[in-house]
Parts: sequence; C-alpha cells; structure tokens
Amino acid sequence: MLIKSRMGVSVDGFVANADGVPAIALVDGFVPGESHGFPEFIAGCDAVVMGRNTFVPALGAPDWPWPGLEVYVLTTQPLPGGTPADVIAVPDPGALAEALRSRAGGGDAHLVGGPETMRAFNRIGALDRLEIVLLPVLLGTGVPLSPAGAPALPLRLLGADRTFPDGSVELRY
Repeated sequence: MLIKSRMGVSVDGFVANADGVPAIALVDGFVPGESHGFPEFIAGCDAVVMGRNTFVPALGAPDWPWPGLEVYVLTTQPLPGGTPADVIAVPDPGALAEALRSRAGGGDAHLVGGPETMRAFNRIGALDRLEIVLLPVLLGTGVPLSPAGAPALPLRLLGADRTFPDGSVELRY
C-alpha cells in the first residue's frame, strides 16, 4: 500500500493559477479523470486523501468526484453541511497516515493535495510516491508546488519515460 500524490505543475512551478484553477486544467487536451496518465495512476487506489481546501469545493460539483473510494480529509475543523456521511475527517497527518495503512482494503491512497497536505505527509515520512506531470505552460503566478521558505526536500527520480501529446512529461519520484 502506497500513499501517493500526482500533480500537474507548470514549468515555472505552479500547481494552480491565482484563481485556484489547477494548472493541468489549463492545458489543451486535458480531460478530467481521462488524460495525462490519471487512469493508470488511480487504478490501484481505493482511497483519496486531501486537505479541507481541496475537499470543500468538491461538495458543489455536479457529480461526486470520488465514487467508490474511501474519502479522508485532513482538517482540524468540522466538515461542512452536505458532506457525505462516510467521509472521514482526521486532524493529524500522523494519525491519518496510520489510519490509511491499517485499512482492510490494502489499495493505494491518492493524496489529492494540495501542496500543504502533501508536504505535511512528507514531513512525517508518509508520502511514498510523488508523480509530477510537468506541463508546457508558464503561469507566472499562482499556487506554488512548494511554498516560499519551505525547507529543501530531496527526491529520488524513479522514472521519466512518458510524454503526452501536448508536450507534458511525467516524472515519478
């Protein structure tokens, strides 16, 4: 079982524009859930994990983004009304990582994000895999993959052997 994350990142290091739109949604040819290697990435996952800032906007989506998956939210605040009853809120990344690893299903957990949640898991040694889809776009501003002042985080490249028709490149760490 792996706790893994996959993010689209602009060449200049942003995961979302200044309005919060994910960088990957800004490239031509992006189809949510269907393109840029997502089907292969999510195939082994039976759970998703995210912070509150990623979870709350999904409540207003026309369709629930995670059908058939266990949903965990890293938050110290109560979840808003309209949250499905089976969504699990956990206030501590260590406790959440432990809950994920002790699940009966044994599938991987997709750490949906955002960058702060990803770094919280990495700080405690619980981020097993980070996949980056390097996007052929310069945003100039937005939400950075790594916040200003964050400590260096050494990574080990596992693979960089896949490109997509729009010129995006998949990097696996």
